Amino acid sequence: MTALKQLNPTAFVEAIQLTDWSGRAQEAYDAQGNPNFLNAEGELVEGIYLNLPNDIYHSLPAMSSTGMKKFMDSPAIYARHYLSDINRKRTLAQKRTLDAGTYGHELCLEPEGFYTRYFRDLVPADFPEALHSTAQIESALISAGLPASENKDDKIARLVRANPNVDVSTLKTIRDIDAELEKCGLNKTESKLDKGNRLLAAVPSAQVFDVLFMANRTKHGAPKTIKVQDEECTTYGDKLPIDGIVWDDAHRVQQTVRSHSQANAELQNGMPEVAIIARCPLTQMMLKVKFDWLRFDGAAADVKTTRDTKPEKFKRQMQDLNYPTQQAFYCYVAELAQVMVERFVFIAVEYLNADICQPYELSDRSARYARRELMNALKEFQECKETNNWYGWSEKDCTIVLD
Repeated sequence: MTALKQLNPTAFVEAIQLTDWSGRAQEAYDAQGNPNFLNAEGELVEGIYLNLPNDIYHSLPAMSSTGMKKFMDSPAIYARHYLSDINRKRTLAQKRTLDAGTYGHELCLEPEGFYTRYFRDLVPADFPEALHSTAQIESALISAGLPASENKDDKIARLVRANPNVDVSTLKTIRDIDAELEKCGLNKTESKLDKGNRLLAAVPSAQVFDVLFMANRTKHGAPKTIKVQDEECTTYGDKLPIDGIVWDDAHRVQQTVRSHSQANAELQNGMPEVAIIARCPLTQMMLKVKFDWLRFDGAAADVKTTRDTKPEKFKRQMQDLNYPTQQAFYCYVAELAQVMVERFVFIAVEYLNADICQPYELSDRSARYARRELMNALKEFQECKETNNWYGWSEKDCTIVLD
């Protein structure tokens, strides 16, 4: 008889002494910046950790609820995402959708320091009367008695602005100037921003959106290229710009959640982003979770940005994205750390078509079923790992008959 069959979930809970967690939580890093969640050999240390950065958490070599959900969809899906070297990047549209939810999530749970880390980019709607297109700027240049495209002197002036030490006396031809522009990393032909700056030099009262956009960025400080989630981004004064529409969406998410009395109450008397690392006694795997919010009384809350908070729509989303498994996994890992999660609330919030917040809980029946499914899945995972058989929809090759 396997350990899973010997030790059912109820017996497991009764077998350990569940105690208050807040006194046992520790910072993810000590005063010297050393990780408390790793030992001297670089192995994971079981415990409850605060202020563990998301990128570090995701990199920890332990099973997460996301990994378990993919495995429960199909072992082959888990293998594709976690065991293969195939990488499929998100599209820009997907990033923008996820960013609004990500920043809204951050504002709801950890707003401290948000405005020292980020600032809002301007969007065209902020200055509807400004000149936005190249054609509009060129028309304004001509009206001011200037050429639509820069001449030789304008090219030199643009070069000098970028490199005041350049010896312009050596630049005899347009080709010489273009070569020097390229050395400075500049385009040979002026950009829309360059046209806008040339217009403002002659007509200071003109409004050009691209000029306003860059001025809003550079007022925060000097630009610097950094990597965020393996992608190069430019910060200004060490602050990251956020698309204005995404910024506004994120702040509406925060306002919507905090304006809902019940949702706001769930996010009190606790701590955000509480990470727990524990070893599963049934499989000997290291497991990890990171609670959006864990209350001192043992209640947990998870903020979900969604397209639709309507009960029947969100119920379908819960099934499609397997939120019951997430809850079961989080509760199980918490129990391993002697934390009894008394209640688990999903705080659903939408912002695209309307600003609505609606908290939801799983029924006791659904929660119990999810727990049983999780325990079975842990056993199945061990078997797949031991046999290296990451099958699709059937453990053995066969033809499935559809009725």
